[in-house]
Amino acid sequence: MNFISRRATLNICMAETIKIDDKRLQEKIGWTPHEDQNPVLRAIEKLRIVVLCAGRRWGKSALCAYIALRVLVQPNKKIWIVSPTYDLSLKVFNYLVRWFGVVAPSQLKGVVYRPYPKIQTATGSVVECKSAENPKSLLGEELDLLIVDEAAQIDRRIWEQFLFPTTSSRQGKTIFISTPLGKNWFNDRYVEADANGGAFRFESRSNPYFPKGEWERAEEMLPKHVFQQEYQADFLDDASAVFRGVYDIIRDGIERDSEKGHFYTIGVDLAKYRDYTVLTVMDRSINSVVHIDRFNEIGWNIQKARIIALAKRYNNARLVIDSTGVGDPISEDLRRAGILVDDFKYSGKSKLQLIEKLTIWIEQGNIFIPAYRPLLDELDHFGYILTDKGHFSYGAPTGKHDDCVNSLALSVWTLIGKGRQESLLKKTMKEGARKKRNSFV
Repeated sequence: MNFISRRATLNICMAETIKIDDKRLQEKIGWTPHEDQNPVLRAIEKLRIVVLCAGRRWGKSALCAYIALRVLVQPNKKIWIVSPTYDLSLKVFNYLVRWFGVVAPSQLKGVVYRPYPKIQTATGSVVECKSAENPKSLLGEELDLLIVDEAAQIDRRIWEQFLFPTTSSRQGKTIFISTPLGKNWFNDRYVEADANGGAFRFESRSNPYFPKGEWERAEEMLPKHVFQQEYQADFLDDASAVFRGVYDIIRDGIERDSEKGHFYTIGVDLAKYRDYTVLTVMDRSINSVVHIDRFNEIGWNIQKARIIALAKRYNNARLVIDSTGVGDPISEDLRRAGILVDDFKYSGKSKLQLIEKLTIWIEQGNIFIPAYRPLLDELDHFGYILTDKGHFSYGAPTGKHDDCVNSLALSVWTLIGKGRQESLLKKTMKEGARKKRNSFV
């Protein structure tokens, strides 16, 4: 093993520390860090916590895989790669599988992908991928190296309650890697690490291998705040927020029963697993949400009866229902009960169109909503993920709900025009009342 100094082999389990010859190891795997990656490598040798904030395609995954490889070639080491989902952890994991197979194929005891990705070596070292969606799997381990990938997308509680203790016994090291997501807890870790020289921030284009012309293309095609966050790696206030101007469209006194001559649409987002079923009643005459019903842990038959009763209560309202999966037979049952139903099938493209329409209507003040706290909380936390291919995916962060947002979006989907502002709405618009956040219930 000529990348390990002093005539050692991977079978020397009694050695306390093995000095790695980086030049020879990098030659072996055919990877060389670019100029801005070298300071991070030097920092992780000296410090226990390093925070790397970098833009898309900078090389975060490859760098962390190399850091893990340096540990994995030593005996009796324990490494975790923790990401928001198992799929995201594979970016680092796959590099590591390929490289270890090159440098020490005879020491590769096993590689599995189910029930979770894992590498075992003949000298007792292990790499495991963990998902932040399953906190119970993060208990009770002692680690030499912890890689927290896409850290900004993970809930603060996961780090504080589950991950922080894992490196205590072995005095292990932790590296956080991520693009920013507003100024959340990842930004806090960055500020703390910066005081010790362990924080690094790089734009995408500081990678010399960043695709030519991609920077200009992204700058031209993406919203400014998205580009600043995803490519410039800037920590921005509320940069992850999808909905702007939410608190400008809140109105008092708009929740009301049905009115003669008014037409209503009900957005129906059906519960899945631990989520909520949410029914949002939109008065199409004034583009205002006049009623929200939110519930969970109720059987389908009772849910259908509740939906039917609400539709009849609001002048035989038309439903726009998420008919994906379990929603399809429920949609058919509602039709047989005489309810007007428009199906909405979720896909990557249709979900994008649904949320983008709601975003525009909120920003332009075309709809009005009550000060309903679950809805406001979801609108505040609802964010986006920009994939490596430049595609958007919308949703709630780990541990949060987005049922109210989806139900509201479905109720807006069939609206046309701005609507007529009448009665109390017209009066409150003229007053220009803007509510303070801490006054909402």
